[in-house]
Amino acid sequence: MIREAKESTSHASYSGDSHLGKYLDYYKQLVNPGYAVLITGDWGSGKTHQIKKILTPADIYYVSLFGTQSVEEIYSAVYAKMFPVKAFARGAAKSTDGTELTVPFASVNIGGLVSGIASAFLREQVVADRILVFDDLERSSVNLNDLLGVFNKYVEHHECRVVVIAHDEKISEDLQGRKEKVFGQTIAVVPQISDAFDSFTDAIQNSETKILIKGMKEEILEVFLQSDTHSLRILKHTLEDLGRLFKSLSEDHRSNNAAVREISLLFLALSLEVRSGRLKEKDLIERSQSIIRFQVQRARDNKNTDIPNIFAANNRYGVIDLGNQIIKDQPLINMLVKGNYIGAEIQESLDESLYFVKVEDLPAWLVFMKFDEVDDAQSTVAATKLKEQFDTREIKDPGEILHLFALRFLLSDMEVISEDFAQTEIDCKKYIDELLAKDELIPDINSSNAWGGEFSHGYKGYMFWIQDNYRSHFGRVNDYLVIARAHATKKLFPLIAQELLKLVGTDGAKFAQLVSPTFAGNNIYARIDILSSIEPSDFVQEWMGSAACNWQPISRALERRYEGGELESVLKNEKKWLSEVIGILDSQHRRAAGVRKKRIERILPQSLREAAK
Repeated sequence: MIREAKESTSHASYSGDSHLGKYLDYYKQLVNPGYAVLITGDWGSGKTHQIKKILTPADIYYVSLFGTQSVEEIYSAVYAKMFPVKAFARGAAKSTDGTELTVPFASVNIGGLVSGIASAFLREQVVADRILVFDDLERSSVNLNDLLGVFNKYVEHHECRVVVIAHDEKISEDLQGRKEKVFGQTIAVVPQISDAFDSFTDAIQNSETKILIKGMKEEILEVFLQSDTHSLRILKHTLEDLGRLFKSLSEDHRSNNAAVREISLLFLALSLEVRSGRLKEKDLIERSQSIIRFQVQRARDNKNTDIPNIFAANNRYGVIDLGNQIIKDQPLINMLVKGNYIGAEIQESLDESLYFVKVEDLPAWLVFMKFDEVDDAQSTVAATKLKEQFDTREIKDPGEILHLFALRFLLSDMEVISEDFAQTEIDCKKYIDELLAKDELIPDINSSNAWGGEFSHGYKGYMFWIQDNYRSHFGRVNDYLVIARAHATKKLFPLIAQELLKLVGTDGAKFAQLVSPTFAGNNIYARIDILSSIEPSDFVQEWMGSAACNWQPISRALERRYEGGELESVLKNEKKWLSEVIGILDSQHRRAAGVRKKRIERILPQSLREAAK
């Protein structure tokens, strides 16, 4: 009958004082116990490590089943461990990787064993003077019933003490269910995280990092327990992640104990969640908003809606807010998902936290967004300032305008202002109209966004505070701003057109860099239909009047500008313009002779003619 035992969850050391240690000390004293011991536990909980800490090399014959294809290989491996000299002489254990078979804890490379030697002779040559430990059970290709037969042979026929380590929970259950008489004791191992922590941190090379991590041992272990991951492998990798984070901080950051503690525990919890597979990249986007949005939604309608992963993760931890913006979303994604620790962006996040900046030095929109971190008086002052800035049209930067508008809707939702969402949408559009009328709205000259989308999610590392109940209103205001900035840009077209026309006659390479996607330099007009503002005859005149070396760069610039089908989309206003330019060049070509005629012909490739059709 199988007896279940669980090791204590305390931070006991790896010694005979632990539940596992006490039982193995007892088991190794037995002669012909008649049963094997099954060691189970969560993946990465340190089962093998604990056994090797409790038992000395002289106590065991250790055999890894990794890669075994047949029972003959297993019998050969056991023989090689028990009789290494004889095995070597017989050729029963040919190691392909140079493993020294006489090292008690070394895994025999049983993939290299000569299976033909594994005969009945090898099965019967057994000594029962040590515990026979089989590890990596789930990594064997041998049928489970056959494995049980092997274990039973050593227990029943050779009177051996046998310990089997199962890292896979399903296999553990199958073992117990198929042949209970083989295992007389099952011990579920709980990670000895205190000793494991010490072992992991002792291996850290950087002394300052080691001191910082060891100084937070109790808090780190508490977070690990709250994570409910149970995997020492995950803890090890997470501590390594934390060490990389510390290396990315400046000396000023590392010297601020409170800031180090907050960023460390937040990072630790999120790293555990990501490494355990419970959080993905998409869950780290808009962390704070997702948590708050779900809280508000549930408080309002109390419906059984799907719980966001970030919200479920947040509930696992006591004093840690997983939405904390001491590290912004993008740096976190870079570190935890992409493994890219960019010191500048990590330090920038910290520099904007209240550990390193005064509240009065922050913009009002950012102070109000940090109302979880500042006192009520500071939040009230920030809300008043936001209302004043809105009424006076003080904010002109488009990204900050969108933060202001998002928080304007939030103030409406909180009933801090009397206007409802519909009226707030009207007021925000009026704000935009007034800036545009006064030529105070910053144009959107950005080739990669084609009239907008520049601030689709956030600005200055902070996502816009958008809740579901006013998301559509904010979306319409955002679209309105995009169109208004396009109008602001068009107001500049006459001036920009003059500058470009001048370059056509003087610097074709510079012109090409500005109007075509060269993947080098500043291609700010590559996706803006600015060329339609230049009179075609003036364009051709400047082009034909420039130095010969200037002709081809301009021709190639136009090819690149239109080769992606832009004349059917963002540059559709230039299709008629290009057709007229080609018509004038054709006219010039007909009147030209000699070299000039050939040069005009060469600057009009068929691709341009096809694009203009």
